[in-house]
Amino acid sequence: MAKSKRKRTRIKQNILMFLLLLLGVGILLYPDIADWWYNYRHVAMLQEYDEMVRIMSEEEIEYELERARVFNAGLSGIHIEDPFVPGSGSVISAEYYSILNFDGMIGRVEIPAIDVSLPIFHGTSDETLNRGAGHMENTPFPIGGYGNHSIITAHTGLVNMRLFTDLIMLRHGDLFFVEVLNERIAYEVDRIDIVYPHEIEILVSYEDRDLITLVTCTPYAVNSHRLLVRGTRIEYVPGMEADIVDARPLNMRLLIVIGFAGLFVLIILFFWRKKRKSARENFDKQIEREYEEWQRRKDYV
Repeated sequence: MAKSKRKRTRIKQNILMFLLLLLGVGILLYPDIADWWYNYRHVAMLQEYDEMVRIMSEEEIEYELERARVFNAGLSGIHIEDPFVPGSGSVISAEYYSILNFDGMIGRVEIPAIDVSLPIFHGTSDETLNRGAGHMENTPFPIGGYGNHSIITAHTGLVNMRLFTDLIMLRHGDLFFVEVLNERIAYEVDRIDIVYPHEIEILVSYEDRDLITLVTCTPYAVNSHRLLVRGTRIEYVPGMEADIVDARPLNMRLLIVIGFAGLFVLIILFFWRKKRKSARENFDKQIEREYEEWQRRKDYV
């Protein structure tokens, strides 16, 4: 009876240790798990976007693009505000939100060097920036065209999403891509600045250039400055993304967590096997003793 009770106690202790291990690993891996989940959702959103574009006629696509061109042409001289200060921007008409609105999405931005692929939404509200990338109001829609300078923003340092957290790793010459409807445009990074929120002079437009600037907060967890990564349009060659190498370092935190978890499991298996071996040896000895006892009784009789 006591032996059975001790066995149940050991089983409960082992289960508790295993649950504590799962809890600890889960807490440590939460950012990676949450990021994976949101990436999965972004992929689903972008697939829905692709499907909506696929069934559109050429006339419908041209109509939407023309509306965006007209909007862009009327933006001259409008002041740009900081996208991460709530309420700092100008009031935007309902027309803005109706242009290139495909289930809330304008298009996508892809940065292969840091493995980013995000839907672009209208505006830079908290709700928008908690879903993906936002297009800054009062800047041209990112459809290309000389004289345009579009601004795309996203958060850095969110616990559950990476978004533009790795934007700081980009270097001059890196490429990023913007896709709206059926057109994919390539941009090459030509300028990187870290500025105060009010320093927006580099966001000006040039008549002979087609520009997009990616904006996020920096430094990590402080967010006192803005990281501005500007790209100028280059010729897009289908498949050019395939040659881009991921510039991000290995996720050492993830590797360490997995390593410790694996080591813990190996230790448990070691002691479990040792315990089983000991139990088997004790059982064999018990059988041997009983056999010897039986043999002595037999000889005595």
